[in-house]
Amino acid sequence: MSGSDEITLRKLEIFLVFMRERNLARAAEALGLSSVSVHKAIHSLETAVGAPLFAHRGRALEPLASATVLEAHAADIIDGIQRSVDATRQAAGIAPRTFRIGSLYSLTIELVPQIITAIQASLPGCNIELVLGSNTDLEDKLAAGEIDASVMCVHDIDRRRSRRVIDLFEDEMYLTSPRDSAPVRTPVDLRDWAGQSFVMLSQEFSSGRDAYRMFQQAGVTPRVALRANDIFTLSSLVRGGVGLALLPGRISQLYPGALQFSRVKREQRVAQTLGLCYLASRAGDEAIMALETAAREATAAS
Repeated sequence: MSGSDEITLRKLEIFLVFMRERNLARAAEALGLSSVSVHKAIHSLETAVGAPLFAHRGRALEPLASATVLEAHAADIIDGIQRSVDATRQAAGIAPRTFRIGSLYSLTIELVPQIITAIQASLPGCNIELVLGSNTDLEDKLAAGEIDASVMCVHDIDRRRSRRVIDLFEDEMYLTSPRDSAPVRTPVDLRDWAGQSFVMLSQEFSSGRDAYRMFQQAGVTPRVALRANDIFTLSSLVRGGVGLALLPGRISQLYPGALQFSRVKREQRVAQTLGLCYLASRAGDEAIMALETAAREATAAS
């Protein structure tokens, strides 16, 4: 490809920082370079690509649609190379430079910060990257090698021999409503709430699947007022009175005292098992062992 030898990782990194900052001076400060050096690198990259990336508005550079496309691809390229380096180091028996931990959004309230703090204390040189997503997303990323391990719901995942699954603690799904609403008589029979509006997560999320499972066990179809793409937004919608929800008890830590969690009837109840999952081939990895120890200690203390 003509000009490809002029497209370097360093130029792509400079380009990405500029796209993030949208200002030459701020990008230069973030990179520890001069504004002139940043401008030269961007101009050189533009020449190598063979297409305009920016419109000049006085002394400012305004990204064109082409720059947005290159930004997405450049991020993938740099991330892919880092994963390749990590895999190469791993094959040589050297721990990856970046340890990528996947997590459900709901576990970042308390558990995951405790785990990361413990790993940093035991492995001071470990560079940790936290990747958030749904259970489905995290399973896919783990299989693709895009994350090294994940703290997630493990009660409904396929426990293959190629990966290790360690149960950490159990949680339960509750009918969740605003604290200032009428007190709910327990145990709740979801059939009595069939006419109420509910806010729901998609079934990519374990809590979304479990909520639908509870309705199925009750033999009712929920009246869905709104769907959300993360559990924090869903909790805020319940708090704001948009609708009721079926949420795990750990969410009570998000808005202490703002929501009431009512237990449902035994035959409609769903329990979640939260745990740690990683590829079996990584069992002897120093960072994995530190993660496992930290996760066990954090859940034992709670």
